[in-house]
Amino acid sequence: MRTPFTPDRLAALQSNLSAERLARYLNDTGGDQVAAVALYEWNMAISEAFYSPLQNLEVVLRNALGNALRARYGADWYLQGGVPPLMYPLPEMLAKAREELTRRGIALEHGRILAELNFGFWGGLLSSRYETSLWRPIFFRAFADRPAGFKRKTVHDPIERLRRFRNRIAHHEPIHDRNLAEDYAEILKVVGWISPYMAVWLDETSKVTAVLAARP
Repeated sequence: MRTPFTPDRLAALQSNLSAERLARYLNDTGGDQVAAVALYEWNMAISEAFYSPLQNLEVVLRNALGNALRARYGADWYLQGGVPPLMYPLPEMLAKAREELTRRGIALEHGRILAELNFGFWGGLLSSRYETSLWRPIFFRAFADRPAGFKRKTVHDPIERLRRFRNRIAHHEPIHDRNLAEDYAEILKVVGWISPYMAVWLDETSKVTAVLAARP
């Protein structure tokens, strides 16, 4: 059973969460403090629900691209000179991943490197800079269920949008005013280009649809 929202408790929430943080929710609920807190709580719940789909998107993407690199350039593709020249900031990101694993006493190997590199690295590999060196020779094949007319930009743009969306969630920012159903559909679409089964599995294990339906 919920603790009632007395004036003192509402004041405590505002003080501890900050008036600035709650201001956007108050504005979106016409100044109703109780409704603003309910919307804030729902924003927390939907952010949590998106964590797993976004996490799985990143894992599926990095495995698809990483395995394509390994198949073309060998198991040590991540060593300096192992792949076609990369441009800032990707070489620095790759070097940092190698250095961090070495610092922790972890042997460098394909799977460890994949896990150490962040979403920005994998999205960066799909940028226009690598259209001829990586996309056309190998990466387009990583999207096995790609539709007709599929281009690099077709996948790069939604991945960049979803990466920025993931960052908003990671920084505890409001997402309640987005078209979240569209965001979710985009996650399923991108994963489905790599593996239709994985998109089905992701949807079946996700709480996003249920939390969206429970919006106050």
